[in-house]
Amino acid sequence: MKIRVFVVISVVLALVVAGYAHAQVKVDPATVKPDASKVSLTANAMPAADAFVSLASQSGMKILLESNVKGKVTASVKDVPLDTALSAVCKSTNLVWRKVYIDPKSELIDKPDRFAATLRLMAGLSFPDLVVAGSSNNKIGVICQQKQGVEDAQDKIVKDLGMAPVYLVSNDAMVAAKEAAKDSTVNKYTDMAKQQLDMFAKMTPEEKEQAMVAGINLMDSVGPEYMASAMQAMMNTSPETLRRLQARGNEMLFSMPAEQRRAMIKMNMDAIKSITPEQMKILQEDAVVVMQEMKNQQGGQ
Repeated sequence: MKIRVFVVISVVLALVVAGYAHAQVKVDPATVKPDASKVSLTANAMPAADAFVSLASQSGMKILLESNVKGKVTASVKDVPLDTALSAVCKSTNLVWRKVYIDPKSELIDKPDRFAATLRLMAGLSFPDLVVAGSSNNKIGVICQQKQGVEDAQDKIVKDLGMAPVYLVSNDAMVAAKEAAKDSTVNKYTDMAKQQLDMFAKMTPEEKEQAMVAGINLMDSVGPEYMASAMQAMMNTSPETLRRLQARGNEMLFSMPAEQRRAMIKMNMDAIKSITPEQMKILQEDAVVVMQEMKNQQGGQ
């Protein structure tokens, strides 16, 4: 089982479905009104973005739009809750809206495409209702599929955690169509990766450790060519995708507890010790070439 590789690549594939260009309706958090605010909209072939701007302005709520949110809106609602108005607009344009409570400082608020891709990934995974109350790596969380349970608990949770409501409008149908049009081999690989991730999430800690060892053993059996080809594919991707991969790596690194991060640094330093003098010389020569290339690039800017 290629658990170790699939977990990383499946998340990357899920996030690559949309670019970073985005449309966003910004609202001053200080002006946000309670959800009870009523809104009205009369639209006849109105650009979708304009309709959402109007609803955001009337309600005082923050409404983010995925970059592929397009089309014309034909809908008429008067003095209805924002959720009702959003449903009417989204039905007219085959869009999807989601209400999310999130840290107001989260970078996802400024990156609606990544936000939408993350939520689609979450929606595609299946977890039992559970509360992770403690762990050795300080990772805890609540997973609940029951709508009533979420409604009963959300007020206290979001208040205690200082979260703010955000509405995200996305074009899931367009993304799904693009995914379906991809090469069937890629789709099969993605489906396998999602299944692996779902299976891994449901394992006991002992099973997860065994799966990681099994994955390492499998990687040993296929030789270095497998990882080399994966690295080559990554290096051949677009600069923007590389930047996003690096950002995810940094996010993972600095979300770790200090002891885990230091353990990873020590592991990498120990790995360097196993490099032979001949291999070290090759790396040093490569580093000199790369530094010169970067210096030339900076000089040309």
